[in-house]
Amino acid sequence: MNTSKVLGIRIMELGDDGGRALPEVIRAVGDLWAGHGGVAIESARVGDDERLAARTIRRWCDRERVDVVLTVGRGGHEREDFAPEITAALLDRSLPGIEERMYLDSTRGPRDLLFRGKAGMRRGTLVVNLPARPARARAIVKFLGPVVRHALEKAHGSDRECSPGGAPP
Repeated sequence: MNTSKVLGIRIMELGDDGGRALPEVIRAVGDLWAGHGGVAIESARVGDDERLAARTIRRWCDRERVDVVLTVGRGGHEREDFAPEITAALLDRSLPGIEERMYLDSTRGPRDLLFRGKAGMRRGTLVVNLPARPARARAIVKFLGPVVRHALEKAHGSDRECSPGGAPP
């Protein structure tokens, strides 16, 4: 994958609370990832429609073949929080390292322990659930920045080493 390629990114706002973090996520993605070749960001509001959310993720991954899909909101522990379940059902492969980092990030607070977001690949697209809390969503976008291009390279068949020259990751 060419590192100067513009990343195609779709961001899905889920539930009422996803709208709080959406502007912050769009700003963070633009600020933090644009230096790696640029980003083309589009967003959609899906609300609480689980079927529409699943169809939209499938369309973005399967037909539009975007690079990254981020969902914002509906990743908690309440009955109406569905993002982790639909995401897990749609993934070809999970990325437990990203999930663990989302859970263990030092900026988390007590409420963040209830976040259940998933991360993985679907047909070459990186899919990550983000929390509705703007500060946490931005923190996750920040740590994803350096690994996004490499994750996409690997998904598209690159045999490039994950840690060039034997240097620690």
